[in-house]
Amino acid sequence: MTEIVPRLELLFAPGCKAIEGTVAMVNETLRELDLAAEVSQIMVDTVEKAWELRFLGSPSIRINGHDAEPGAEERQDFGMG
Repeated sequence: MTEIVPRLELLFAPGCKAIEGTVAMVNETLRELDLAAEVSQIMVDTVEKAWELRFLGSPSIRINGHDAEPGAEERQDFGMG
């Protein structure tokens, strides 16, 4: 049986002061729960990229392509701030 490894994406804007703490929190949580995950950091540095990625704010966490923020799927206020 193949183990399914979740994919976590941490999206952030340049200069985001919270990304380091977010990365640490995600890694600590994975370690505490003894979970393996593919974790990537994605810098969103243009308005075009923000719209393409449906970027709602910095930092944002996505799990298997779904934003962890409740109600994010219905929102349309993408951008750099």
